[in-house]
Amino acid sequence: MLEVIATAFFMAWAVGANDSAKAVGTAVGAGIVGFKRAVLIIAIFTTLGAVIGHSAVSGTISGLARGLTPPQVGLVLFSAASAVTLASLVGMPISTTQSIIGALVGSSLALGLPINWWTIGKIVSAWFFSPLFASILAIAIYRLYKPLMIRIKCLKNLELTQKWLVFLASTYSAFNLGTNEVSNVIGLAKAGGLSNPNAFLALVMAFGTLTFSYEVMMTIGKDIAPLGPTSAFSSQFGASIAVTTANLFGLPVSSGQAIVGAISGLTLYKGEHVNKKLLVDIVKSWVRAPLFAGVLAFALIKLFSAGF
Repeated sequence: MLEVIATAFFMAWAVGANDSAKAVGTAVGAGIVGFKRAVLIIAIFTTLGAVIGHSAVSGTISGLARGLTPPQVGLVLFSAASAVTLASLVGMPISTTQSIIGALVGSSLALGLPINWWTIGKIVSAWFFSPLFASILAIAIYRLYKPLMIRIKCLKNLELTQKWLVFLASTYSAFNLGTNEVSNVIGLAKAGGLSNPNAFLALVMAFGTLTFSYEVMMTIGKDIAPLGPTSAFSSQFGASIAVTTANLFGLPVSSGQAIVGAISGLTLYKGEHVNKKLLVDIVKSWVRAPLFAGVLAFALIKLFSAGF
């Protein structure tokens, strides 16, 4: 049981270091929310999402972990968290969801357990669909939102309105983070024998945001494309709606893929510069992370299986 607690905390911390940037990175990058305030947003609203948010994601992950013993669940969590941490070291906004799924598949292959390929197929298809859907939503929101902002003639009122809308989009995204990414960790932790770890894991995730998220936050908020308040709100809100839609169907998608899709799609629509080299590197990391987590989980399960 101790190994599950320790590795669940490690995974939650890794989610905070990487995925929290996707909830507040646009607000920080646009200069609307400071880093310390962003950490506070994550701490409050991610915890609320994990505790009161209603999502079928946790059950989906628990189902994929069926047949694993608590020590094996611990190795899955460790493998996924290691992949996420390595990506965070170089500022890459990867998918913690993909890392967890990769580790689960690797462990099941090592143990010869049946794999629900239908569920895996639905999850993988959602990974391709969510950035495209988020991009379309971001463009639609931008087209509705920008004309409304133009009607506000008072500069002070305009700035205040934009700041509040970006802030609200960030809180919504942070809530989503609790119901989606943290639910992934919660699902595995429950499969490993922990009961009701929601609030604790959400708070550990907030600590990950505080200690290790700045580089990934800058990648999202500044390096992909320059973001103003209008683009920041449209991208963040579009990505959040895409993630919420997936949550309703119990699909553990990546908020990172959604926000990257929203930012790049909206920026291209506006005819502005997108850092294509960085985008290629990010997409490569989306492939490498689950493969690394899967291979590591496979190797660790094989190495220690005699003791389980």
